[in-house]
Amino acid sequence: MKKVSHMPDYQGIFSDKRLDKRGNIISSLLLNSRSSSIKGITENEAEQKGFYRFLENEQVNESKLINEITLRCGLNGKARDVLVIQDTTSIGLSKHSKHLKPNSGIGLVGNKLGLGFLAHCSLVMDADDETMLGFSDVHLWHREVDKSNNTTRVYKRQYIEDKESFRWIQSGYNSKKVLKLARTITIIEDREGDIYEQFCLIPDEKTHLLIRSRDNRSLVNKERLYDILASEPLSGTYTIKVESDKRKNKEGRTATIEVRHKKVLIQKPGGKISKKHPLQLELFAVEAREINGPKKDAIKWRLLTTQPVTNFNEAIDVIKKYKQRWNIEQVFRLLKKQGFRIEESELTSGWAIRKLTILLLNNILRIIQLLLAYGNEESQSIKEVFSSEEIVCLRVLTNKMEQKKSQVQNNYPEENLSWASWVIARLGGWKGYTKQRPPGPITIKRGLEKFDLIYQGWILAKQV
Repeated sequence: MKKVSHMPDYQGIFSDKRLDKRGNIISSLLLNSRSSSIKGITENEAEQKGFYRFLENEQVNESKLINEITLRCGLNGKARDVLVIQDTTSIGLSKHSKHLKPNSGIGLVGNKLGLGFLAHCSLVMDADDETMLGFSDVHLWHREVDKSNNTTRVYKRQYIEDKESFRWIQSGYNSKKVLKLARTITIIEDREGDIYEQFCLIPDEKTHLLIRSRDNRSLVNKERLYDILASEPLSGTYTIKVESDKRKNKEGRTATIEVRHKKVLIQKPGGKISKKHPLQLELFAVEAREINGPKKDAIKWRLLTTQPVTNFNEAIDVIKKYKQRWNIEQVFRLLKKQGFRIEESELTSGWAIRKLTILLLNNILRIIQLLLAYGNEESQSIKEVFSSEEIVCLRVLTNKMEQKKSQVQNNYPEENLSWASWVIARLGGWKGYTKQRPPGPITIKRGLEKFDLIYQGWILAKQV
């Protein structure tokens, strides 16, 4: 498998060699520091000012930064079966609203009182080995004061092309263009993406949709989707381990999941939908329902897909693909509060904060890579993420961390990223016991930050 690149290359992107060079320097600083603080990652005042000027420069616009990141993703996805995981998050900047320049890319978010902007991202990964490939689409925007939403009558009388929710379809179009060299594409979305028009417009001979159902849709036989699924014979069961979550006071458990599936004909809903769309759609519905789970948090997924599902194994394949949607949530978590804290940025321009958000996505890819590699003996090559000198440093750290007479052993192949993930997790505070809960994204981030400091000292000592 060819090497996957997450290092930006801005050569020729800005049509200005000085900006191209500055962009590469800044990306290197961000990627190696694992931090979003411009003061923290720059070595001197001149470098710091250069970073600020880069973000404030009108030639460095969002579209060019996004073009670089998506172009690289398209090359990484060549000849692969890929998953495209879409979702939206809001970046709240109300705490610093007094310092933000007016009319600088900031608008209403959330309850129409908060200030900030929104980001809709399409995260791409290999469907077989879970390698992170990049982002096939990134869309940033802010709402105007008089913007209608799905609670207003005006919104409900609009065609999908005029609604904010059209972003799901537009991102599908963009992702298909970016990933034209991929072998197959499966676009995965949560309930907000359950849009009839999307099922009409996006699928083709190599592109499938997999979306969690939002509505108990009407079928052509006047039955309802959820009712017909519940009445289907049991296809099979499987068990999964649900981790505890102390923050939400949730205990861990082993959940038994019942699986049902059925081919259905979805009736075209009422409302403002173009006449060019068909009156019915043939889709495949899959239900995964936990038996005897806690009432509030029991697993219950109803999934709609254009991928044929005719037996239990094919239904399980659909469920496994949908589970990967968790990764886009980790991207947003790392971007915000416990990660790079983009919402605490003290930059005075909203446009600058938006550009910094795009740049930080490359950092987050490396963290998610390591997170997915943990415990996976067939993970991607370590050389795709770390340099040969960094690998030597990791080897020395492993020797110090392993406890020969205990369970704290790094038993993964050294050539695989899972081996490095073990070391990074230990640096981030994970204890290394096999019975312990696997490390999370914040632990991996802390470990990378600590490793960067150690590695810089390592290089300095060798030079001395």
